[in-house]
Amino acid sequence: MTWEEFQKEIRALTSTIDLPFDVVIGVARGGVIPAALVARMLGIKDMYVIKLRKEGSERRVMNDIFQPSDQLDKKKVLLVEDMLETGKSLIVAKQYLEQKGAKVRMACLYTMSQSEIKPDYFLRAVTEVHKFPWE
Repeated sequence: MTWEEFQKEIRALTSTIDLPFDVVIGVARGGVIPAALVARMLGIKDMYVIKLRKEGSERRVMNDIFQPSDQLDKKKVLLVEDMLETGKSLIVAKQYLEQKGAKVRMACLYTMSQSEIKPDYFLRAVTEVHKFPWE
């Protein structure tokens, strides 16, 4: 995928987002660049990154995004990933943000059939992992 193709896909994804959001959060590493572009295209100034670590079959949040934690209370958060293979990281990130009081919706470019979660916004299901321009 070229940068031009990627930007076209992000524009298409952004056009499906039908709700206003207060904050965009990208899942590190793959969701950071898509999140930055989505935030810019939607005119959302607050954008953060959440980092998770895979430990065996589990995922664990590695950074506390907000201090104090009430900064997310009742905020509408768009959680962004590039693509979902299993979706486990997105599930853990969503639960973490909801525990902080956020109202979370999820967006990604592509999903795969084995994903354990379906995002609120995505372009299409794919059968192979896509290689993005930053990889």
